[in-house]
Amino acid sequence: MIIYNITQLLKKKAYYFLGFMRASFLGVKLDSSAKVSLWADIKYAAYIGDAVIGKDVSMGKGSYVNSGCIFSAKIGEYCSIAYNVLIGPTEHDISAISMSPNSPILKELNQSADLNLPCPIIEDEVWIGANVVVLRGVTIGKGSVVAAGAVVTKNIPPMEIWGGIPAKKIKARIITCLDVYK
Repeated sequence: MIIYNITQLLKKKAYYFLGFMRASFLGVKLDSSAKVSLWADIKYAAYIGDAVIGKDVSMGKGSYVNSGCIFSAKIGEYCSIAYNVLIGPTEHDISAISMSPNSPILKELNQSADLNLPCPIIEDEVWIGANVVVLRGVTIGKGSVVAAGAVVTKNIPPMEIWGGIPAKKIKARIITCLDVYK
């Protein structure tokens, strides 16, 4: 059992190391503690900090992540993701017999305790504050802001500021254009 655990640990370390090297060669600036899946599509991302990036993650150009875990997501261009953000975590099916993915009953029935939901979509120019949780199946619209500590459980329309648990609309985000050529 100990040898099996050591082997699994070494496989995981090698997996993230190869992902880290691949991202480095693709030009992504990485913190030394970043863990990047070998299958993540982040080649145009600006920066990955102290974060774990899963295999079902794609990031658009100029986006960055300070820290957190991104299990699955489609992240647009020029997005800013702050500290300790959790995006696309696995969610349990409350109608299943057991909540544990290791349940012998579920294995015997060949079932899963996890809901099969699509990954979250974060459109372009989105800012996600610190300690935010973004659940699977939601879309955060272009130019939106999610306040620190929010739990996003439903779609956020473009150009809105949301916060709270669960996240609710705080106000519309209105941009005024200044005439810089005067």
